[in-house]
Amino acid sequence: MRQVPALDASPFGIVGNGRVASHFQHYLHLLGLPVRAWARRVETRPPHDALSMCRTVLLLIPDTAIVPFIEAWPALREKRLVHCSGSLVTPIAEAAHPLMTFGPELYDLPDYEAIPFILDDGGTPFAELLPGLANPAFSIPAADRPYYHALCVMAGNFSTLLWVKLFDELQQRFDIPPSAAHPYLGRVTANMMVDAGRALTGPLSRGDADTIASNLKSLDGDPFQAVYAAFVRAYEQRA
Repeated sequence: MRQVPALDASPFGIVGNGRVASHFQHYLHLLGLPVRAWARRVETRPPHDALSMCRTVLLLIPDTAIVPFIEAWPALREKRLVHCSGSLVTPIAEAAHPLMTFGPELYDLPDYEAIPFILDDGGTPFAELLPGLANPAFSIPAADRPYYHALCVMAGNFSTLLWVKLFDELQQRFDIPPSAAHPYLGRVTANMMVDAGRALTGPLSRGDADTIASNLKSLDGDPFQAVYAAFVRAYEQRA
């Protein structure tokens, strides 16, 4: 059994009111942990006043706003500042990136508890950084954080664009409901989780140059033709 770290008596502070902030607030609420929130649009007090009782403050705002926000409110530096950016490297806040995508709907407690957090080598241990959370945690060199995040963006965000393309074309061009492709999506995901190294199917895995050429020809005038061609080149170089 996982051991839940000893709870910090102070509430968590959360800066921001976007999607990630909503998910974190919900997760902490499910754990029964106290939270104090501050957002520019809804709070008139300065953040260091609104979060005065907090020892740990999560900065759940856009990456480019994190460092300027800390510099604008230097009194916050007395607290443990944690950002959840996958790519930001800064000495004035510690990193704890959740390896997860956060959709518009809130999740259940087991879903949140399974999220791994990626920390920086040599930083505060996870049990101290986010006390009360028993999530799995891993560390990487801080200098590799932008590369790590690029991998996450390609795998999660870019694959979403490809699936949305399929769903849209099925609906608009062929009058096929997107749900018809859900079993395909489910099986691709399941195969990846069972054995990612053997999950690839189709013309790339078979070395079927004729089918690849036909696919590319059919995409004339479509911006995704360049995407297909780029994947072919990347696969050939990787192989």
